Amino acid sequence: MRLYEGMFIISDTVAGSDWETAVKHVEGLLKNRGAEILKSEKWEERKFAYKLKGHKRGAYLLIYFNAPTDSISLIKRDFELSDDVLRTLIVKVDKIRESKPEEEAEEPLEKIKAEEVNDESADTESAKVSPEASTPVATEPSE
Repeated sequence: MRLYEGMFIISDTVAGSDWETAVKHVEGLLKNRGAEILKSEKWEERKFAYKLKGHKRGAYLLIYFNAPTDSISLIKRDFELSDDVLRTLIVKVDKIRESKPEEEAEEPLEKIKAEEVNDESADTESAKVSPEASTPVATEPSE
Protein backbone atom coordinates (compact mmCIF):
# COMPACT_ATOMS: atom_id res chain seq x y z
CA MET A 1 0.00 0.00 0.00
CA ARG A 2 1.21 3.46 -0.92
CA LEU A 3 0.00 6.96 -0.05
CA TYR A 4 -1.75 8.87 -2.85
CA GLU A 5 -3.35 12.28 -3.24
CA GLY A 6 -6.40 12.45 -5.46
CA MET A 7 -7.97 15.63 -6.81
CA PHE A 8 -11.44 15.07 -8.21
CA ILE A 9 -13.65 17.59 -10.00
CA ILE A 10 -17.26 16.81 -9.26
CA SER A 11 -20.10 17.90 -11.55
CA ASP A 12 -21.72 21.11 -10.34
CA THR A 13 -25.21 19.65 -10.65
CA VAL A 14 -24.36 16.71 -8.38
CA ALA A 15 -22.23 18.74 -5.95
CA GLY A 16 -24.85 21.48 -5.66
CA SER A 17 -27.75 19.16 -4.98
CA ASP A 18 -26.18 16.64 -2.57
CA TRP A 19 -22.49 17.00 -1.72
CA GLU A 20 -22.40 14.10 0.77
CA THR A 21 -23.71 11.66 -1.85
CA ALA A 22 -21.04 12.81 -4.32
CA VAL A 23 -18.28 12.30 -1.74
CA LYS A 24 -19.63 8.85 -0.86
CA HIS A 25 -19.67 7.98 -4.57
CA VAL A 26 -16.00 8.93 -4.97
CA GLU A 27 -14.97 7.19 -1.76
CA GLY A 28 -16.96 4.12 -2.79
CA LEU A 29 -15.12 3.88 -6.09
CA LEU A 30 -11.82 4.07 -4.22
CA LYS A 31 -12.83 1.50 -1.59
CA ASN A 32 -14.02 -0.94 -4.28
CA ARG A 33 -10.39 -1.17 -5.45
CA GLY A 34 -8.96 -1.69 -1.97
CA ALA A 35 -8.16 1.90 -1.03
CA GLU A 36 -8.22 3.17 2.53
CA ILE A 37 -9.45 6.78 2.86
CA LEU A 38 -7.27 8.86 5.21
CA LYS A 39 -8.50 12.41 4.67
CA SER A 40 -11.23 13.99 2.57
CA GLU A 41 -11.54 17.75 2.07
CA LYS A 42 -13.86 19.89 -0.03
CA TRP A 43 -12.14 22.72 -1.83
CA GLU A 44 -14.24 25.25 -3.65
CA GLU A 45 -16.61 25.37 -6.58
CA ARG A 46 -15.09 27.17 -9.55
CA LYS A 47 -15.89 28.22 -13.08
CA PHE A 48 -13.80 26.47 -15.73
CA ALA A 49 -11.82 28.15 -18.48
CA TYR A 50 -13.48 25.72 -20.90
CA LYS A 51 -16.23 23.11 -20.72
CA LEU A 52 -15.50 19.71 -19.18
CA LYS A 53 -17.96 17.06 -20.35
CA GLY A 54 -20.42 19.86 -21.10
CA HIS A 55 -20.12 21.55 -17.68
CA LYS A 56 -18.99 25.12 -17.05
CA ARG A 57 -18.54 24.74 -13.27
CA GLY A 58 -17.41 22.07 -10.85
CA ALA A 59 -16.51 21.43 -7.21
CA TYR A 60 -13.06 20.22 -6.22
CA LEU A 61 -12.58 17.32 -3.80
CA LEU A 62 -9.15 16.45 -2.35
CA ILE A 63 -8.70 12.96 -0.91
CA TYR A 64 -5.63 11.31 0.62
CA PHE A 65 -5.75 7.52 0.51
CA ASN A 66 -3.63 4.38 0.74
CA ALA A 67 -4.01 1.94 -2.13
CA PRO A 68 -2.17 -0.94 -3.75
CA THR A 69 0.04 0.32 -6.58
CA ASP A 70 -1.47 -2.10 -9.11
CA SER A 71 -5.00 -0.79 -8.48
CA ILE A 72 -4.35 2.84 -9.52
CA SER A 73 -4.91 2.23 -13.23
CA LEU A 74 -8.22 0.52 -12.42
CA ILE A 75 -9.21 3.38 -10.11
CA LYS A 76 -8.48 5.93 -12.86
CA ARG A 77 -10.57 3.90 -15.31
CA ASP A 78 -13.50 3.76 -12.87
CA PHE A 79 -13.44 7.55 -12.54
CA GLU A 80 -13.26 8.03 -16.31
CA LEU A 81 -16.45 5.99 -16.62
CA SER A 82 -18.24 7.92 -13.87
CA ASP A 83 -20.68 10.60 -15.01
CA ASP A 84 -20.41 12.53 -11.73
CA VAL A 85 -16.61 12.96 -11.80
CA LEU A 86 -15.48 15.30 -14.57
CA ARG A 87 -11.70 15.11 -14.10
CA THR A 88 -9.29 13.13 -11.93
CA LEU A 89 -5.64 13.59 -10.93
CA ILE A 90 -3.95 11.00 -8.72
CA VAL A 91 -0.32 11.39 -7.63
CA LYS A 92 2.00 9.60 -5.19
CA VAL A 93 2.90 11.62 -2.11
CA ASP A 94 5.21 11.10 0.85
CA LYS A 95 3.01 12.72 3.48
CA ILE A 96 -0.36 14.38 3.92
CA ARG A 97 -0.16 18.14 3.52
CA GLU A 98 -1.99 20.21 6.06
CA SER A 99 -4.29 22.81 4.54
CA LYS A 100 -4.12 26.33 5.96
CA PRO A 101 -7.07 28.62 6.60
CA GLU A 102 -7.72 31.10 3.78
CA GLU A 103 -6.77 34.11 5.94
CA GLU A 104 -3.29 32.70 6.62
CA ALA A 105 -2.80 31.67 3.01
CA GLU A 106 -3.73 35.11 1.65
CA GLU A 107 -1.59 37.13 4.09
CA PRO A 108 1.82 36.27 2.56
CA LEU A 109 0.43 36.97 -0.92
CA GLU A 110 -0.48 40.50 0.17
CA LYS A 111 3.02 40.97 1.57
CA ILE A 112 4.55 39.77 -1.69
CA LYS A 113 2.43 42.20 -3.70
CA ALA A 114 3.45 45.06 -1.40
CA GLU A 115 7.12 44.14 -1.84
CA GLU A 116 6.71 44.03 -5.62
CA VAL A 117 5.23 47.53 -5.61
CA ASN A 118 8.14 48.78 -3.51
CA ASP A 119 10.65 47.09 -5.84
CA GLU A 120 9.00 48.62 -8.92
CA SER A 121 9.13 52.11 -7.46
CA ALA A 122 12.82 51.60 -6.63
CA ASP A 123 13.47 50.43 -10.20
CA THR A 124 11.79 53.49 -11.70
CA GLU A 125 13.85 55.75 -9.41
CA SER A 126 17.11 54.19 -10.60
CA ALA A 127 15.93 54.16 -14.21
CA LYS A 128 15.59 57.94 -14.37
CA VAL A 129 18.12 59.38 -16.79
CA SER A 130 19.26 62.94 -17.09
CA PRO A 131 17.96 64.78 -20.18
CA GLU A 132 21.50 65.30 -21.48
CA ALA A 133 22.26 61.59 -21.50
CA SER A 134 19.02 60.67 -23.25
CA THR A 135 19.52 63.00 -26.24
CA PRO A 136 20.53 60.94 -29.27
CA VAL A 137 23.70 62.01 -30.98
CA ALA A 138 23.78 61.76 -34.76
CA THR A 139 27.06 60.73 -36.22
CA GLU A 140 28.20 61.08 -39.76
CA PRO A 141 29.25 57.86 -41.42
CA SER A 142 32.98 57.88 -42.03
CA GLU A 143 34.09 57.18 -45.56
